Amino acid sequence: MMNFTETTLPAKNLALHYAEKLNNQLAINIIQGKSDLKNSDEAIQFTAFFWAMTDESVEDYENNIEISGVTDLQHWMEKLMNITIGYMKSCGFKEEWTRESNRINGGG
Repeated sequence: MMNFTETTLPAKNLALHYAEKLNNQLAINIIQGKSDLKNSDEAIQFTAFFWAMTDESVEDYENNIEISGVTDLQHWMEKLMNITIGYMKSCGFKEEWTRESNRINGGG
């Protein structure tokens, strides 16, 4: 399960906002703790969601849009990246995260 604490709730709220905005049920279920990644395909899909969410958040940041009460989007997206990477590692999908992130971001 993704680990959100009381202090990282803004990151969870952001992730849920973008999962709903992007209509990504897999991400919604994972963020809400209803399910975990089950296989490599889901790990790749979840990684792609993370980067789509990041693109959305950059646009919102540039337009000074407040999301779920969060105004410091850059700070919370960095926290969310650390949480996501930790989650992917704990589920055994570090390779999928790295490979798909590199593919999406032009690094390999």
